Amino acid sequence: MSAQHDGTSRLTYSLATVPATLATDRPAHLYVVVSNSGPRDVLCQQISVVLPTGDLPKHLLPARRQVTVTAEPADQWTVDEIQGGVLLALPQDETAAFPAEGTKVTVRPVSGEPVSPTTHGLLLRITDFRTNARAGTALLAIQETVSIDRGDTWEEHQVTLPVAKFPPTEALTADVVGDLALYEADAQGNPGSSPATLLKADQKTVLTWTAPPDAVCDVYYGGKPPVQLTRQEKWQLPVTGITRDTHFRVQVTLKRSGETVTHHLSTAVAVEEPIIDRLTVKSIKPNGPDNVEKTPYLSIEGAVVVDKACHVTGTLYGEKGTLTVGDSVVAKKDLTVGTDMNVTGAVASTGDITTDAQFRDVKGTPLRGQLS
Repeated sequence: MSAQHDGTSRLTYSLATVPATLATDRPAHLYVVVSNSGPRDVLCQQISVVLPTGDLPKHLLPARRQVTVTAEPADQWTVDEIQGGVLLALPQDETAAFPAEGTKVTVRPVSGEPVSPTTHGLLLRITDFRTNARAGTALLAIQETVSIDRGDTWEEHQVTLPVAKFPPTEALTADVVGDLALYEADAQGNPGSSPATLLKADQKTVLTWTAPPDAVCDVYYGGKPPVQLTRQEKWQLPVTGITRDTHFRVQVTLKRSGETVTHHLSTAVAVEEPIIDRLTVKSIKPNGPDNVEKTPYLSIEGAVVVDKACHVTGTLYGEKGTLTVGDSVVAKKDLTVGTDMNVTGAVASTGDITTDAQFRDVKGTPLRGQLS
């Protein structure tokens, strides 16, 4: 037995669009979420969505446009039939063309048996299409075939979901600006599948974000002059030469209704072994192995050049306990030597040298008198 009821559905339907505000003649995606929010169990036999197609304000997409239709969970629902058109939504590609008069997209349970949306919901994706060029409101007609008495009788209910289309100057707002991320680049320079958070020095990357095609985008990073990009359908910037932790900022400028709208996007990435040409710090805390005084080492690979004074407030050790100085050592005050001092050259002093040791010449003869 079957009955027709208009205006009130047994199931609950919600609609989301990407972007959140649709613009005319722009790429768009629709997502219809279905669940049972009522107090009674509902069996569902099928759900159909009619997409209005044509060139009028009441239509959503132009005639003879292709879309991709998928259902989730895919193991329980399938896009089964396109009625009133020429193509069937086949499982292998799930792509269908819609004729100008509007087309009914039907989803049914994979098993052929009715299912209960009480235990699981349904996500219907209608993606990869462009809206038509006329501003207006399109009505998505949704028809459900359901039962509330365990399949003894079946009801058909119809609800409509409005979808507004605005001219680009009004529609392209903050919700289409964002998603700034840095990706590792493949051999062809294309971004990878997931954002990069830790890079190796000089690794090739691609910075991507979302913005309207008529935006002006200024990209700042690494202390360099900004890179300005305009008139891009896909906003991407190849990035090389990243040798240290880097912050990226993108300024997106839009002209809307005679006014300038500016958005700022930011992201950052870390580098495993950063290379820093110039560094100004107030303190460095070592975190290496302990030295002989049980304090951590600060390890530096390679030579160290100090342009100005170098102050050591602790004990200064040389390699294996020996401190070797290749040039003069100047002591502006007392120089104390705890044990032997071996001098291979001359010793000159403008004042007295006091020592308990005995000075001898190169032949071993003791020296007497003032040492100069």
